[in-house]
Amino acid sequence: MPVGYPSIRVLNHNPTHHLWNNNGTWWVHFTVHFDQRKRRVRRSLKTRSLTEAVERRDALLLRISQEGELVPERFSYDRRAIV
Repeated sequence: MPVGYPSIRVLNHNPTHHLWNNNGTWWVHFTVHFDQRKRRVRRSLKTRSLTEAVERRDALLLRISQEGELVPERFSYDRRAIV
Protein backbone atom coordinates (compact mmCIF):
# COMPACT_ATOMS: atom_id res chain seq x y z
CA MET A 1 0.00 0.00 0.00
CA PRO A 2 1.34 3.44 -0.86
CA VAL A 3 1.69 6.20 1.72
CA GLY A 4 -0.29 9.37 1.09
CA TYR A 5 -0.03 12.87 2.52
CA PRO A 6 -2.92 15.28 2.94
CA SER A 7 -3.56 18.35 0.88
CA ILE A 8 -5.01 20.78 3.38
CA ARG A 9 -6.22 24.33 2.98
CA VAL A 10 -6.30 26.22 6.27
CA LEU A 11 -8.98 28.86 6.48
CA ASN A 12 -8.42 30.85 9.67
CA HIS A 13 -11.79 32.59 9.33
CA ASN A 14 -13.60 29.20 9.26
CA PRO A 15 -12.70 27.06 12.31
CA THR A 16 -14.96 24.22 11.16
CA HIS A 17 -13.26 23.77 7.78
CA HIS A 18 -12.97 20.04 6.87
CA LEU A 19 -15.78 19.22 9.34
CA TRP A 20 -19.42 18.37 8.87
CA ASN A 21 -22.16 17.14 11.14
CA ASN A 22 -23.98 14.00 10.05
CA ASN A 23 -27.01 13.33 12.25
CA GLY A 24 -25.27 14.68 15.34
CA THR A 25 -21.86 13.04 14.81
CA TRP A 26 -18.95 15.13 13.52
CA TRP A 27 -16.94 13.90 10.53
CA VAL A 28 -13.74 15.14 8.86
CA HIS A 29 -12.97 15.09 5.14
CA PHE A 30 -9.71 15.78 3.32
CA THR A 31 -7.72 14.72 0.25
CA VAL A 32 -4.67 12.44 0.36
CA HIS A 33 -2.11 12.57 -2.47
CA PHE A 34 -0.01 9.51 -3.38
CA ASP A 35 1.75 8.12 -6.48
CA GLN A 36 0.59 10.98 -8.75
CA ARG A 37 -2.99 10.21 -7.65
CA LYS A 38 -5.35 11.48 -4.98
CA ARG A 39 -8.14 10.09 -2.90
CA ARG A 40 -10.83 11.81 -0.87
CA VAL A 41 -10.99 10.55 2.72
CA ARG A 42 -13.97 10.85 5.02
CA ARG A 43 -13.67 9.72 8.60
CA SER A 44 -15.94 9.85 11.63
CA LEU A 45 -14.57 11.72 14.61
CA LYS A 46 -17.00 9.79 16.85
CA THR A 47 -18.10 12.77 18.88
CA ARG A 48 -21.16 15.00 19.16
CA SER A 49 -19.15 17.88 20.62
CA LEU A 50 -17.89 20.51 18.16
CA THR A 51 -15.03 21.48 20.49
CA GLU A 52 -13.85 17.89 20.73
CA ALA A 53 -14.30 17.42 16.96
CA VAL A 54 -12.00 20.38 16.23
CA GLU A 55 -9.35 18.95 18.58
CA ARG A 56 -9.60 15.47 17.03
CA ARG A 57 -9.48 16.91 13.50
CA ASP A 58 -6.36 18.93 14.28
CA ALA A 59 -4.64 15.93 15.89
CA LEU A 60 -5.57 13.62 13.00
CA LEU A 61 -4.42 16.01 10.28
CA LEU A 62 -1.17 16.76 12.14
CA ARG A 63 -0.40 13.05 12.52
CA ILE A 64 -1.12 12.32 8.85
CA SER A 65 0.91 15.35 7.72
CA GLN A 66 3.92 14.10 9.67
CA GLU A 67 3.67 10.32 9.27
CA GLY A 68 1.55 9.87 6.17
CA GLU A 69 -1.42 7.56 5.74
CA LEU A 70 -1.47 4.11 4.16
CA VAL A 71 -3.79 4.17 1.17
CA PRO A 72 -5.49 0.82 0.58
CA GLU A 73 -6.06 -0.29 -2.98
CA ARG A 74 -9.64 0.03 -4.14
CA PHE A 75 -11.48 -3.12 -5.05
CA SER A 76 -11.96 -3.32 -8.78
CA TYR A 77 -13.91 -5.82 -10.74
CA ASP A 78 -14.63 -6.59 -14.35
CA ARG A 79 -18.19 -5.40 -15.08
CA ARG A 80 -18.30 -7.70 -18.10
CA ALA A 81 -18.06 -10.72 -15.77
CA ILE A 82 -21.44 -9.89 -14.20
CA VAL A 83 -24.24 -11.65 -16.03
